[in-house]
Amino acid sequence: MELAELPFRLLEEITEGFSEGRLLGTGSYGRVYKGVHKNGDEVAVKRLSYDLEDEQFKELRNHMRLDHPNIVRVVGYYDETQHKQVNYEGKFVVAEVRHRALCLEYMHNGSLQKHLSG
Repeated sequence: MELAELPFRLLEEITEGFSEGRLLGTGSYGRVYKGVHKNGDEVAVKRLSYDLEDEQFKELRNHMRLDHPNIVRVVGYYDETQHKQVNYEGKFVVAEVRHRALCLEYMHNGSLQKHLSG
């Protein structure tokens, strides 16, 4: 099964611009938002908050190969590096800004943390 690379504008659209009203929770990798497609399909979008090493991100993408009823399914991802001009010590330099997100199946019964901590 091929993992779908999703456009960032789609993720922004289905999460209402990653709005606080769509925030489901925050974890060690980043913030998770509820995304709702125009057709009503729901997904969880995990916007990764820090720059994972390439090998770590590939490992997360390998998660999609897992097929078990007790494992949340990865349905897509976003990975882009932008080059932006920033002011550094009075000089303009080009910096890389990496944006990454995972799109997961939406679990209606809440987070595992909620169920484990009661």
